[in-house]
Amino acid sequence: MHMANSAFSNLFRIKTFLIITGAYLLALLILIVLLGYNQSFLVLNAGHQPWLDWPMFFITHLGDSLILTSIISLIFIKKKPGTVLVVIVVVILTGLIGQILKETLFDGWDRPLRVFNESPVVYVLPNYRLFHNSFPSGHSITAMAAFTALIWSIKPGRVYQLLAAFAAIVITYSRIYLGAHFPGDVLAGSLIGITFALLLTPYIEKMAAKINFSKEFRSIISVIAVFSMFLGVWLLRDYFAWI
Repeated sequence: MHMANSAFSNLFRIKTFLIITGAYLLALLILIVLLGYNQSFLVLNAGHQPWLDWPMFFITHLGDSLILTSIISLIFIKKKPGTVLVVIVVVILTGLIGQILKETLFDGWDRPLRVFNESPVVYVLPNYRLFHNSFPSGHSITAMAAFTALIWSIKPGRVYQLLAAFAAIVITYSRIYLGAHFPGDVLAGSLIGITFALLLTPYIEKMAAKINFSKEFRSIISVIAVFSMFLGVWLLRDYFAWI
């Protein structure tokens, strides 16, 4: 009973984040139900502007696990090393879940460009390489899992919850904008990220609370984060056919 009350209390304290992300996911679901799996993509993908293309490219790759966890680590490692550990572990575990689903149950679910037979009706960045296996969206899993774990762990006020929800939403929406995923891919990935983050974070927090985070440990995590950041940025070159 005590654990149930504690869990409810924690959910209530992050309600702003959950309400905003929940409303966004509900809107995606309604759009998919009303328009269909493919047509809902075409409607959202069509709303592109040339000046937004490159900002959206950089935003979408904030959903790369190496880049996002590195940014969070560098921001919070000094004062909240436990939070950093929680976020990293949650991102790794949810990412594994997503990858297993991609390679087993949903192997063969193609990207929008292939589904529409390379039709120009699908908008993508020029020479932007899209890899196989579309469902669920890995970037959406990472973004929602990381921000959910972060918000659960630090339980900030409404403004920071609002900013975190907005960041997660923009990152996941950018996958549709860039033609990389269907709304259904993003919806599924987001639900996986949020759900498993809520399930895993309390237990990982308890384990992290038993660790003595020394100055040396924090320094090591900082160095790893910087290296991971550079590696993540360097790997962006894989997304362009001309490189």
